[in-house]
Amino acid sequence: MLQKYLLHDKLPVRFGLLLGFVLIAFFAAWAVGYFFLPEGALRGRNVAQVLAGNNLAGGSVWLEWLRILAINLGAMFLLVIAPNVIRTPRNLPLGYSTVTILAVVFGIATGTNSFALSLGSKLPPSVMVFGSSGLYEITAYVLAATATTSIAKYRLIGQWPRQTIERIATANHQPVSRERNVGVLLAVAILVVACGWEAYRYSLAIAS
Repeated sequence: MLQKYLLHDKLPVRFGLLLGFVLIAFFAAWAVGYFFLPEGALRGRNVAQVLAGNNLAGGSVWLEWLRILAINLGAMFLLVIAPNVIRTPRNLPLGYSTVTILAVVFGIATGTNSFALSLGSKLPPSVMVFGSSGLYEITAYVLAATATTSIAKYRLIGQWPRQTIERIATANHQPVSRERNVGVLLAVAILVVACGWEAYRYSLAIAS
């Protein structure tokens, strides 16, 4: 039943259900990070943080915005959209798994205060995350994942680590390309705004 709705013909249905699962995974990871892992456990240990650095790009909030946006767009297209070319053995887009992993990493980083610019201390799970740009970046990733379910070309067969891959002759789910394109464009627009907000808040934190 869940698979039926995760592959529903309507993008809002797919998006809403996957976003719900991803948020559950995020808050669970946040709780694990806060209660069981040391502070700063992931600081400096992920590619995005290394690329972002610890200072404003060129000393400009605009350049910082472009840098953060470039990192997020790269993550969205390489780690979320591109994997959707492959379906899992259960016929789900692989991007559904990668976006969930990204949310889990963000959740652990939040729970352990592992950001490049320290929050001061570990923060317990709360609704304060809805004031964070990171949550909206994850939302954009989920939208991109659910908007591009129709690009699947291959399917994984068998159980890891002995999996093989076969070409999909005819996709079972083919949402109209207009819906796909609008979904991706909306995801990009969300990232543009969220990254601008993040760059602005980052510049204020550094200035203080």
